[in-house]
Amino acid sequence: MAKLFVQALCVLCITGVLFTGCKKFQKTGHINEPGLVLTFDDDRVDNWYANLRLLDSLGVKATFYISKYNRFTEAQKKKLTVIQNHGHEIAFHSTNHYNMEEYVYKQKHTIDDLMRCEVEAGLKLMNKDGFYPTTFAYPFGAHNGVFDKVLMRYFKSVRALNGTQDFSKSVVPTTNNDVLYGLGIDKSSKRSDADIISVLQSAKNNNTCAIFVAHDINTSGIYSVTKERLLKIFAFVKNNNLKYYSASEISD
Repeated sequence: MAKLFVQALCVLCITGVLFTGCKKFQKTGHINEPGLVLTFDDDRVDNWYANLRLLDSLGVKATFYISKYNRFTEAQKKKLTVIQNHGHEIAFHSTNHYNMEEYVYKQKHTIDDLMRCEVEAGLKLMNKDGFYPTTFAYPFGAHNGVFDKVLMRYFKSVRALNGTQDFSKSVVPTTNNDVLYGLGIDKSSKRSDADIISVLQSAKNNNTCAIFVAHDINTSGIYSVTKERLLKIFAFVKNNNLKYYSASEISD
């Protein structure tokens, strides 16, 4: 009898009719316009600029989390300005892209040292050039609650990474969030197109907003999302009347 019950439970879980905890996509929300926050990380401004026409042609608005701005050339700074002027959000991803937990707990720096080096120094340079980030993404996704609280002095939200199979962590039910968990869509994530589209379908069905993370666009490296995958995402957003949100728009 017990064996039969377990088998029946498994079947119900697979078919998704028993309870939402069996599903890895679902979370109920109440966002008036369900949508997507598409984010790109690091210092890959040349690649992003080269793909700006693609984003513009399909009405895509993205959030670019910038690291290593202190190493940008003047030409790269101008490209980032163009990206911002096209309606995309310029956010912050640290000064030097250090692993923050290692910087404090292994290298024995204080949290104040961390903020001066990895937040204040980079923000000062960006502010000087007309960029005023209000949202933050952790390098390597390495974060904890202590850092979250301190970073809230500078930003409206922080974004970590969702390294689990619970994809519902990467949808938010409201536009009032302070900690976000982005779902990787690069080749390195090894996630299928079906998984990615299922998260968007969940956002549409449940009035939530999905959060995706990529790096390069359509390069040979593993930290790159293919053009084919992006086009599938963009088509789903358009065909299902989803809205593109910036990270700051869901961090009010």
